[in-house]
Amino acid sequence: MGVVSDENGIPLPGLSVVIEGTMTGTSTDIDGKYSLEDLKPGTYKLVFSYLGYEKNVQEITLAAGESKQLVFKMQPSAEALEEFVVVGYGVQRKRDVTGSISKVDGGELLKLPVPSFEAALQGQASGVMVTQGSGLAGSSSLVRIRGIASISAGGDPLYVVDGIPITNTAFITGNAGGMNNNPLAAINPNDIESVEVLKDAAATGIYGSRGANGVILITTKRGTSKEGRWDFKAGVGTSSPAAKANMLNTDEYLQLRQEARVP
Repeated sequence: MGVVSDENGIPLPGLSVVIEGTMTGTSTDIDGKYSLEDLKPGTYKLVFSYLGYEKNVQEITLAAGESKQLVFKMQPSAEALEEFVVVGYGVQRKRDVTGSISKVDGGELLKLPVPSFEAALQGQASGVMVTQGSGLAGSSSLVRIRGIASISAGGDPLYVVDGIPITNTAFITGNAGGMNNNPLAAINPNDIESVEVLKDAAATGIYGSRGANGVILITTKRGTSKEGRWDFKAGVGTSSPAAKANMLNTDEYLQLRQEARVP
């Protein structure tokens, strides 16, 4: 009999207890307790194993009619964890990812005052070309990953926000008077944790034909359990016309209207 706990003294339920060299064993209950019955007198090696903890071997010697209780703590495994990359269909070790991926930290996107976050990607990731689509307020930027892939079809990459693909199609709301609507403008750059750009054929394998022009993965920030803190950021801008049109005043306008009525 005995009790097994972790390094903090918390019981470990489901821990495996096996007599070395045999198939005889048991597991701990919800309180970390275990029991091996009907053992003959002799010397035994008990092997304790648990996921995330180092294997522990305890040797005991039992005499006829004797019972012993082992109470000890398991030590966490000190093996270094490998770095992982989250892709569209799961998680892979970073050394196994052969695709071309560029990552831009969210803090880099805040260094330039831009109308939408994708404009701040210019010069931040290799192989990504960003140009202003038009001078209209709220219009989207023209993003091309590794050049122009099509002459007649669309060349915009697929945008995925926290695992959800979003539509970035011109005139998505119908006839808007020639204005190219930009749904990405609704994303606050301050809420972006990081941006990953998938630039090769691996993106097509993950997301199908929608990723033929590349994929931009956007990860937003999450809440943390640290000490509460509020961040506030505000900006003020002014504008002035480069040249003013020579307009009529009230009297001049009324005079022209009167002259127009005279046959």
